[in-house]
Amino acid sequence: MNKEEIFNYCKNISKKEEITFKYIKSESEKAEFRNFSIENYKMNNIDKLFIRVIDKGKIGSYSIQGITKEKIEKGIKKAKDIAKNKKSEVKFESFGKDVNHKQIKSDFRIENVDFSKKLEEIKKNLTKDKYIQGYLGGISKNHIESFFINPYFSKENKKDFVSLSSLVITKNKKKSSGDFFSIFTKEEDIDINQTFMQAKHNAYTLMDPVNGEKGEYTLIFTPEITREFFEFILSGTKGEAIEKKNSFLHDSLGKKIFSENINLKEEPTLDYFLSSSKIDDEGFKTSKKNIINKGVFRKPIYNLYESIKYNKKPTGNAFLENGFDPEYTNIIQEASNKKIDDMISKTKKGILIYEILGFHTNKITTGDFSLTISSGKAIRDGQFKETVTNLNLTGNLRELFREIEFSKEQKFFGSSLYSFSKIQKVKLI
Repeated sequence: MNKEEIFNYCKNISKKEEITFKYIKSESEKAEFRNFSIENYKMNNIDKLFIRVIDKGKIGSYSIQGITKEKIEKGIKKAKDIAKNKKSEVKFESFGKDVNHKQIKSDFRIENVDFSKKLEEIKKNLTKDKYIQGYLGGISKNHIESFFINPYFSKENKKDFVSLSSLVITKNKKKSSGDFFSIFTKEEDIDINQTFMQAKHNAYTLMDPVNGEKGEYTLIFTPEITREFFEFILSGTKGEAIEKKNSFLHDSLGKKIFSENINLKEEPTLDYFLSSSKIDDEGFKTSKKNIINKGVFRKPIYNLYESIKYNKKPTGNAFLENGFDPEYTNIIQEASNKKIDDMISKTKKGILIYEILGFHTNKITTGDFSLTISSGKAIRDGQFKETVTNLNLTGNLRELFREIEFSKEQKFFGSSLYSFSKIQKVKLI
C-alpha cells in the first residue's frame, strides 16, 4: 500500500471506532567519514504505522511495518487484546478533538539537495595538515513524512533536514580532540565548512590538557553544556513526577527557585523547527508555555493518562516518539544582550567548559549532580591559558542556578535554542 491508500483506509476505520493512527515514513541518505576518506554510504527507507485504540475504557497500542490491509486489521485486534488485558488506574472515554489551522513553514528544498555534491564538499574539507591525525563523523539528509488520524480529524506533516557531525583528532604529543555538531533545516543555511572549522578549532584549542587545580572558579558553559543542564531540569517538570514527588521540583510550582535570568519557553509552532506541531499525538492542541519565567517554575506537562489520573488538563505534549509520555516540542532559552567575548574578557579566574561527563548519574528526585569536567580552557584576567581536565563539579541545581548569566549568541539544535552560560564562584574539587 502506498501512503495515500494507507491514509484513506485508516481514515475510514477511524470514523467508526475510537482508534488513532500515526504513520511515519522516513528516508535518509547517510555517509560516514573516517580519517581522510568517506565510507559507509547508505540509504535507509522505513515506514511504520502505529495503532492506538480505546476499548471499554482501556487503551492498547500496537505497531506494524510492511503495511497491508490484513496487517492493519491484525494490528487493531492486537491493540484491542492488549487493552483488554491491561490493568488501568483510569477510564478513558475518547482521544482529543482539537483542531489547529496554523501553518508551520518547512523548507522542502532540502529534499532535493544533491547529496553527492555535499560529499564532495566534505572531501575538500578533510584536508591533511601536520597537526591533524584524522576525522570522524557523518552527514545525513533526512526526509520524514507522517500523518495522524483520529475519529475527529487528521493532520499531515513533513520534515526535511541535514545533520553533520565532525570529530577532529590532533597528533601532538598529548593527543586532543574537538567535536562539533550542526543541524540545518533551511537550504541556504547549510554550511559544511563551518562545522569542520569549528571542530578543528576546538581540537587545536584543547591541545595538551593538564589536570586542573582545585579551587573557586567562574564557569562558562558552551551552548551544548547549557542544553544538557536544562534538559535535566525539564525532565523534572513532567506531571507524574511532580504528582508522585519524584522530582526535585514537586514543591516548587509558582516559586522562584532559580535566577531571574532564566526564562525557558515552549514554542510549539515555530517555522523551520523540527519538533513543531499543532496538536500532539493524542489529539490535543499544543500551546505556548512559560515553563520557567524569571526563575519561577510555572508549568508541568501532562498526557491524557496523567490528566485523568490527577484531574488535570492534557497539555498537548504526548508524542509517539516518546512512547506517549509527556515531552516538549520546541524549547527556547531566552538570550541576553551580552556578547560571549565580553563575558570571557571580564572573567578573572575561570574555565570555558567544552565537555562534562556524568549527566546520566544526576538525581532528578533531589536535583543533586556529580560531574567531571573532562575538557575546558582556563581563563585568567580575560585571556585563555592552558587546557584543563579532571576537575569535579558537584552540588544541587537549585544552588548552581541561583545566579546565572546568558550570552546573546545561541546555537540551534533543531528544536531548541541555547546560549553560552556563566556562573560565578563555583567550587571545583
